[in-house]
Order: sequence, then C-alpha cells, then structure tokens
Amino acid sequence: MPYRHTALTLVPASHPASSPELSLHEVMDRLGPSVFAGLLDVDGRLCYANQAALQAIGSTPEQVIGRLFDATPWWQGCELSQRRVRQALASAARGEASRFDVRITTASGATLAMDFSLLPLFGPDGRVLWLIPSARDVSERDQAQRQLLLTRNAVEQAHDALMQVGPDGAFRDANAAACRLLGLTREQLLRLRVSDVDTQVDETQWPLRWREMCERGALRFETSLRHPDGHEIPVDVSVSLVSSGDEIFAHVSVDDLRERRAAERRIQQLLQFDELTGLPNRQLLYERLGAILQTGAETGVLLLEIDRFKRINDGLGTPIGDAVLREAAQRIAATVRSIDLVARRGGDEFVVVMPAPSVPALDTAQTLLNAIARPMLIDGHEIHITCSIGIASAPADGEHADTLVRRANAALHRARLLGRNQASVYAGSPHDDDPERLALETALRRALRDDQLELHYQPQLDLGHGRIVGVEALLRWRHPTLGAIAPDRFIPIAEETGLIVPIGDWVLRRAIEQAASWQRAGLPPLRMAVNLSARQLLQPDLTRRIEALLAASGLDPRRFGVEVTESMLIANFDQAVQHLNALRALGVEVSLDDFGTGYSSLSYLRRLPVDVVKIDRSLVPDVSAPAEAVSITRAIITMAQQLQMKVLAEGVESEGQAALLAASQCDQMQGYWFSAPVPADAVEAMLRQGRQIDAALIGRRSRQRTLLLVDDEENILAALRRLLRAEGWLVLCAGSAEQALELMARHEIDVILSDQRMPGMTGVELLRRTRQLYPETIRLVLSGYTELQSITDAINEGAIYKFLAKPWDDEQLRAHLREAFAMKEMTDQNRRLGLEVQAANRELAELNRRLQTLLSAQREQNLREVGSREAAQELLDAMPVPMLGVDDEGLLVFANAPARALCGLAGERLGEPAGEQLAPSLRQALEGTAMLVTLAGRRWWAISRLLDGNARGRLLVLLPQTEASK
Repeated sequence: MPYRHTALTLVPASHPASSPELSLHEVMDRLGPSVFAGLLDVDGRLCYANQAALQAIGSTPEQVIGRLFDATPWWQGCELSQRRVRQALASAARGEASRFDVRITTASGATLAMDFSLLPLFGPDGRVLWLIPSARDVSERDQAQRQLLLTRNAVEQAHDALMQVGPDGAFRDANAAACRLLGLTREQLLRLRVSDVDTQVDETQWPLRWREMCERGALRFETSLRHPDGHEIPVDVSVSLVSSGDEIFAHVSVDDLRERRAAERRIQQLLQFDELTGLPNRQLLYERLGAILQTGAETGVLLLEIDRFKRINDGLGTPIGDAVLREAAQRIAATVRSIDLVARRGGDEFVVVMPAPSVPALDTAQTLLNAIARPMLIDGHEIHITCSIGIASAPADGEHADTLVRRANAALHRARLLGRNQASVYAGSPHDDDPERLALETALRRALRDDQLELHYQPQLDLGHGRIVGVEALLRWRHPTLGAIAPDRFIPIAEETGLIVPIGDWVLRRAIEQAASWQRAGLPPLRMAVNLSARQLLQPDLTRRIEALLAASGLDPRRFGVEVTESMLIANFDQAVQHLNALRALGVEVSLDDFGTGYSSLSYLRRLPVDVVKIDRSLVPDVSAPAEAVSITRAIITMAQQLQMKVLAEGVESEGQAALLAASQCDQMQGYWFSAPVPADAVEAMLRQGRQIDAALIGRRSRQRTLLLVDDEENILAALRRLLRAEGWLVLCAGSAEQALELMARHEIDVILSDQRMPGMTGVELLRRTRQLYPETIRLVLSGYTELQSITDAINEGAIYKFLAKPWDDEQLRAHLREAFAMKEMTDQNRRLGLEVQAANRELAELNRRLQTLLSAQREQNLREVGSREAAQELLDAMPVPMLGVDDEGLLVFANAPARALCGLAGERLGEPAGEQLAPSLRQALEGTAMLVTLAGRRWWAISRLLDGNARGRLLVLLPQTEASK
C-alpha cells in the first residue's frame, strides 16, 4: 500500500536550486556501509547512488548514473526483486511510497536481504520532483528468523514431548508431541500448571521442586501424567533451567515410557514364560521350585513327557504338533490344583510342582495320564496321545531344585523303559550322585588320546565240532592310576558325550588290524566280531570306511563281522538295513546282538539282513530253569534257523548250559564257561593249542549207551543195577529228581527209567521236565503205584514212552529197555542226518547268497563294460579317418565306420584272420612301418601302433595324403 504520509516535500529556501540536492548527497554518503541510498528522477533514472551502494555492486558512478534504476546491477540477480522495484517506481511516480524486502547480488556473488524503501520527494507545488530509494541490509535478521523458525519446527516435530514451565508452575509453551501425549490442545495445556497433570506433584510441592531445580540446574526423574480419559501415563522427565536476561524458565523433555514398559514386560515374559503355551519356562520353574523348597514343606515334582511326540510333527506337521502341546498344557493345568505350578521344561516335557500335596503324587500322575489320553480333535484330525511321568519328592529325594528334577527325569526314563503311558516313582540310581562321573569323562578323552584303551577278545565256539570259530572284540580301559575301569562304567559316559564315535572308529581299526595279523600268521580261520554303536550306524560313510580298513589291512572280509542290537535297527530301520546290506555284499557277517531283550518283532527279523542271531544271556537256560524257559530258547533257535540264520548263545557260564544248547541244536556259543575275554596273545595260544569243547559234551564222540535209573529206594536201584550189569550199558543212578537233573546236565542220557512216587517231584513231572530239556531221551516209568489219570495224561502228551509196573519181570524189563535203546539209536541217527542236512542247506544257502552277490556285481560290471565299449565304438565311428584293430593272435577284431566303408568289411567278418580280410598293402603296414597305400583310388598313409595295455595287438590308422604331402 502507498506510504504517502512518509513523502518528502521540498520547501523554498534562500539557497540556490541545487543546494537541496547537494545537501542530500552529503547526508547519503555519510550513511553506514549497510545502508544503501540514492536519488532518482521522476522517470526512474538514477541520478545519484551513495558509496555503500556503489561498493556493493563494484561499480563507479559513471557506470550507473543515468540508467533506469530497475536495469542497474542491483536487480540483475533476482527477477522477483526487479519486478517489485518496477511496481514501486510506478507507485512513486504517483506520489506513493513503497517498502518491502528484496534480494540483491553483490560483486562477490553473495546475495543480501535488504529492507528497501522508495519515497517520492514533492516540490512546493505538490508535484513529485525526485524519488529517493534506500535499503538496509537485514541478512542477519533473516538468518536469525530462519534459524528461529527451524528451531521452532524442530521443537514442534520432535518425537519427545517438550514444554516450557515458569517459576509458578504454569505451562508457557508446548510442542505438538506434548499435546498428543496429554490429549489436550495447545490452548488447553497453556491454561494448566504442572500440578494439574503430574500425579506426584501438588501445588504445595511445586515450590520445593522448583527450588531443587534451581540449585542443581537440572533434574531427571520418572513420574506419571494424568490423561483426560482417566488413565495414567508413565514418563521419564528431564528438566533443565534456562535463563535469558531477567527471564528464567524450565525446559522440560518428557519421554513416554509405555512402549518401553511394554517391551520390558514382553522381555520378562519371554525370559520367564514359554511363548507357545504361556506356562512358566525352565528358568522360572527353577526359581519358583527353589523358593518352594526353602519353606521346607513336602513337595512333589512330576516330570511329564508326551510319548513318541515326534511322529505327530513328522506325520501331521509342526502347526498340529504345536496345537497338541497347547492342548496338553491346558489339560495338565486343569487337572492339578490352582496352587500347583505347571511349567514347560522344553520340547514335549512338562513339570508339575505340588507343594504340600493333598493326595499322593502317584494318584495325581494317574489322573494326568487319563487326561492326556483323551482324544484330541485338532484341525479335523482326531489325535490320540499318551504320556510317561517320572515322580520325585522332597525332602526324601533331594532338597535342591536341580536334584529333584534330575531324579524325576531318572524316574521318567524308567517309565519309558517299562513301556510308556505310565508313571514311575524315583527309586534311586547308581549314577545320580556320582562325583567321579565328570572326572571320568575328562579321563576318557585323555585315554583315547594317550592310547590307554585296549581290546580283549572272547572266543566263540561252534557247537557242531567244538572248535573256536570267532572272537568278539570287547573294549577295556586301564587307567594309569585308577586301574581297570569296567565297561559298564565308561561306555554309558562315552555314549552320552558322543565319544563313542571316535572310540568306535578306534575299535574298528584295531580289531581289523589284529584279525589281519592272525590271518598273516597262518592261524586257523576265525571271524572277528565288533559291536557297532547306534551313532556309528547312522554315519553315511560307514560301509566305505570299513571297506577301506579291510583293504588297507589285507583282511579277508569273510573273516570280519559286525554286531548290532535290535533297538539300534528299529530306531532308523531303513538306513540301518541299507548299511547292513552293503556290508554283507562285502562278505562281512552281520550279527543281531541281545536278541530277545528288545522288540523281538518277527516281521522285523524276517526283513533284517542278518546272518547270526545272538541269544541274550538272560534267555540261556540251565538245568534248573523252568520248562517254558527252555521252550522259548528252542523256539528262537528253530525260528532263526528256519530263516537261514545261525544262532549264537552268549553268556554261557556252566557245562549244563552248554549241554542244553548243544541238545537244542544251537549253532555257536560264547561265555565265561569256556573263556573270559582275554588279550590277543592268549587267543593266539588257544588257537595254536587247538583248544575246544569236549566232544562228548556235544555228542560228537562215540560213547557207551547210558541209562539213568531214578528211585528214592536204594534197594530198588541196587537190584536194577545187578539185573542190567551184563547189558554193557553205562548205568547211572539218582535218588531224587533233582539228582537226576544234575546227572543229565553232565551226561548225555539215552534212556531214563524213573519211579513215580518220589518226594519233591514225581516221576511224571521229572519226565515232563526231561522232555522239555532233552527231547531225544527215551522216558519210561517203573512204579508200583498206578495213578491212572496222571500216567494217561503223560503218555498222551508224549512225556512217557512206556509205563512199567513193579514188581517187574526181568526178561520183559530188559526187552523193554533194549527196545528203548534201539529207538534212541534210530532217533540219534535221524537227528544226525537232520543236522547234516540243515548244515548243508545253510551252507548251500550261504553259497547261493554269495553267488547271487557275485553275479549281481559281475552283471553290473558287465553292464558298465558294455556301456564303455559302446561309447568307445560310437566315438571311434565318429572319427573321420579309418581305424582297424588286430589282436595279438592276428585276428581282425575292430573296424570303425570309415574303415568298414573303405575296406568293404561287414560286421560278421570281424574275428577272422586279418591276413585274409585286409589288402596286401595293409598287411605290410601292420608290420609297423608307416607307408603309402592306394585304396579305392586314393592314396593313404598307413600307420601302425603296438598296443601293450589291457588291449593287446596293433591299431592301424589310415590318414589321407594331402596335396601338401605329395
């Protein structure tokens, strides 16, 4: 808008006409360097510019005087300023003053912000005589304003709430974040005081807070702020004192702690609670259990594990598995009391802590078993699970949290071994409080490094001929200070720590080297058997490493065997079968160890690539064993032999056990009765001495026919001995059934003649037991008492061959006994023939198996060779030059396609003498000298090379003669 009131009027004076102009010039030149001034005529031409203005643009008066003002250098740098100056000139010509901010460019290239004014100067008649432009440098003011604006914007856009508070506690200013935090507008907030929003400060406390801030200069504290909605906001407050002249106020920065507190709660939740189920985790479990145990109250700890949970994850997927765990957690929590602690220890394991239990822990465990066993319906799947529970109690089983949980875990392990889906109460374990266990682990690592381990070998004997046919390599550890350490002491440690893998590799290498040493020494052939660990059986390169060890040592693979247990195979059946098939293909014998103690599944046994079934020592009967025990052992022997497997009984510790096994047609045995595990030199001595089982024990030696008389009356036994003296039989007498069983264990009895009524065990019961233990023995009863039913039953079931009455007729008795011996001889002959047939069948089956393996390997080799020959034939046919092959007998055995075309050879002519099939010139070239020949009207270089590798003979190559070679 025009500033007419600021216009200047030139009043008359006594001075000359130019006097006002000169006076004005002097005034303008004396202005400061930041004030520009000039004089324009009414047409806007510059008549004068002061020194400050000229210096700013680096010009002299002559360069600018007389030019239109808007065209001078002051306005060349900013088009907007130039337009506004033109508008101001037009307004000034009408007598209107103008004032605005402009930007000019100096000679140095800098841009200055100027407060510009253009005033009209009026004459006495009221007309505009001159225009006076002036400008003042306000760059610093603009810079300060911009800085202030930036600061204000920064404060306004800050994430933290920022406020100014006066000494009276009233809010003087606040940014947008502060308004958002408190849910107020800026106007509402500036009407309040600190005591209106701070829950910890009222009007009486504010002066104390202000005084403390003035003394310290700054404060930092946490408090809560009131929100209009009624909730409180936790905040972190930083206050600093600000002084500006006489003015003083507090600058307040407020940090909202809600997200931080929520993150802290989340972290605490993650640290102490299981994310999947929401139950306390392992850390919180031990903290709370420790606190409960400090009270000294009786406390029960139940460790629960879902049975075979892995099959749910593998079969239905992890999301279903997670849902099952959540459902299980809910059922556990719903089953126990509200004061009981339910936690998830990890995986599929849960822990229930019962302080001062109101019912026995075993009852609670049974309730939990029933709750978990109820069907679950998850995502359309009906899922049935069970669990196993281990129980420990304080203070009986320990007074520390880790001890109680560890012992509950031991009880849980026992529950799993008992078949799962049941609870087991901790009953003590030899390893629970074992301070030497960690020391033994460290020592075992050193033992492997320092070669403290050694192998002993327990002989395995053939019950057909009684000779040593193999040894089992058994690991021994002799510590330099502790002495011999039992395998059952350190083998579990090796399995738990993973040391079993390097130890197993050491055993394989050492056993193979020892067997190879015996082989090179020319000792009788025997098979070295080595036990594989479960971890070894999972190694993908197991077969390759064993093959490499056998090749490096030179040991015949047929003299090596591996032993595995049922549990190892069932855990990873497919991979185990793959390994065992590969080992058998090498010729390595595979034994199934501890048969009868694991799953003993017939379907698995039928599918397993096993050569030998090893009956566990717990199933090896003796003469005092119940008849059903003997029947189980015989059933295992028969079953394995029907599957074309040999049977080896381990743990044989008495002559009676060996005799029973031989009578049951068991193939092999090992045990302390023949020999304990011994060092290699002791085994070598046995082999050189030809040590073996007594042939009489296994029925291989011809012997005198044996009769066993059993009667509790000595005069009866004496009379029978006198009667039968002339028969030439070996007559043994026993006064009771127990004595009879002992004699049968030491002697092979052909015929047994027993009284019926004897103390302890009747004759029929004795003969029933004899039938179970020694089924080939002919069994007769001689008694004066007729118990019709028991005698009839015994005869019908085959326990008794004949019943003879007392008093007896001597001739009839001798006739009956001779008939019994004749039947026994026939039975023995049939049994020998049967054994020979079985042995021959097994040998034939083994030969057939090995033959099939060799044929399969040969077939694969042939296929590879055929493929190689076909590839070579295709390659040579693709060669652009003729090539011919002649073997060392002079037969033409090869011609590629160019050669067949050149020489007119057909496929059926291969294999005939080369001299008859090739041109005379080519026959000369076969002698080995390169020469030129003419074939099909063309000249060829014929070059012959001798072959002395796998292919013997000569290769003839024909190269066409080129123009350059003529």
